[in-house]
Amino acid sequence: MSSVLEYTPIEEIPQRVEKVRTAFHTRKFLNVEVRLNALRNLFFAIKDNEDLILKALKKDLNKPPSEVQLLELSPLYGDLLYIIDNLRSWVKGRKPESTPLLFKFSKPRVENIPLGTVLVIGAFNFPLLLTLQPLIGAIAGGNTVVIKQSEQTPNLAAVVTDILSDALDNELIQIVNGGIEETTALLEQKFDKVIYTGSGTVGTIIAKKCAETLTPCILELGGKSPAFITKNCRSLDLAAKRIVFAKFVNAGQTCVTVDYAQVHRDVYDEFVKLLIKWTKKLFGEASVETYGKIVNQRNTERVANIIKDSKGEVIYGGDFDIEERYISPTVVKDVTFSDSLMQGEIFGPVLPVVPFDDLDAAITNVVTYHDTPLALYAFTDNKDEIYAIQSRIRSGAFLINDAIIHVGMAQLPFGGIGSSGNGNYHGYASFKSFTHERSCLKQPFWVEPLFEAKYPPTTNFDLAVAKTAMVPPAWFGRTGKIRDWRKIFKNTMISMFLLTGLVLGLTSDKENRIPTF
Repeated sequence: MSSVLEYTPIEEIPQRVEKVRTAFHTRKFLNVEVRLNALRNLFFAIKDNEDLILKALKKDLNKPPSEVQLLELSPLYGDLLYIIDNLRSWVKGRKPESTPLLFKFSKPRVENIPLGTVLVIGAFNFPLLLTLQPLIGAIAGGNTVVIKQSEQTPNLAAVVTDILSDALDNELIQIVNGGIEETTALLEQKFDKVIYTGSGTVGTIIAKKCAETLTPCILELGGKSPAFITKNCRSLDLAAKRIVFAKFVNAGQTCVTVDYAQVHRDVYDEFVKLLIKWTKKLFGEASVETYGKIVNQRNTERVANIIKDSKGEVIYGGDFDIEERYISPTVVKDVTFSDSLMQGEIFGPVLPVVPFDDLDAAITNVVTYHDTPLALYAFTDNKDEIYAIQSRIRSGAFLINDAIIHVGMAQLPFGGIGSSGNGNYHGYASFKSFTHERSCLKQPFWVEPLFEAKYPPTTNFDLAVAKTAMVPPAWFGRTGKIRDWRKIFKNTMISMFLLTGLVLGLTSDKENRIPTF
């Protein structure tokens, strides 16, 4: 395996992209069994090289093996297995939910066809998961793929390059390694979809570049994801424990982490003490040697500076070492929305704790300053409070009484809204995102008399027949509640039919109902 990441020569990039684009049009990877075999090969390639992956991430980010297993490998395996288990049924397509009378004999269906060639631009914070999970979806959709890994994690990128080169057909996937120049050269090529995970600034650049060629893109960005802790939270202790884990795991470099906590004044002091308690218990041994590293010195200095500039009170942690890329788990209380910690996504192990007196005002602050976060967390058992938070704040995900765990569930789509991104993936959502839903129908010639009304000259009778066959009558009035009378009518008719059959059966002659032998 390689120990140093070799950048791809820029002059080779067009040929690499063309190789997989040409391969796509051979239909070599259209067959579902070919896709499944590729996914199986990928599964075992990762399994067989876990030790190398763990060592590489230790070198790059000082990630503890347990974090890699829990937050990168396990979700990756879960997504692979879920997709492998369901892919055959997904590629079969589906019937429309309902079909107008006129099209009953047309066999309408929706099929998912591959898009073509997909570009995956990975991220540094979870460099294995955020590179390979989109790859899984793209392969499942029948596409060919070009991968651009983060140059910020060179050891892991080198290992993944070797793993994928050995496990997958080089006409299915090509890997481009490098920095800004290589990424820029890649974006000059034509793709059928681009998925990018990273900052909003770079995401905007990529979206503009994609727009030049009308290339759709999925943007997985970030933002300041808030947690609300109200006085109606049944277990403040457990809420603090879950928030501390979500915030400080991976050195706070998690796009869906709790960026800040808004806590009701009545339980504020108690909750702050619980945060300190659980930070000590879960991350009290954190040090330069044992805790995860910030990705580079520039970001380490950035996080250190916003801590120093904060007007809040550092009640736990606050230590840093720029050269070692280390920031200790830090809790800051009495923070306001004008504070340095609240101006942008922190992306480091610092938890600002903001007090509030009125939930409505606290919600308004989120909408005003940090709308459309990637995730939204409500720690309360009051239904009205849950509804208020959920209905007023748009977010990529919404969790009650826990944080970040949703990203490990392949059955749920993962994605942002507004400034936190667009599009989603994971599991079936990946299959849908990396395919096109194509409408199909097969019209028999013998139904032509049913369609005569469409040909000119059209009479009033023709129009009446066509409208009756194509459009059901409205089952609601201009005012009042809209009820689903069609379902009610259908269920009533079925019930009446069954009841009639039962009555006839009970009242008929017994000898006529029970055959004799």
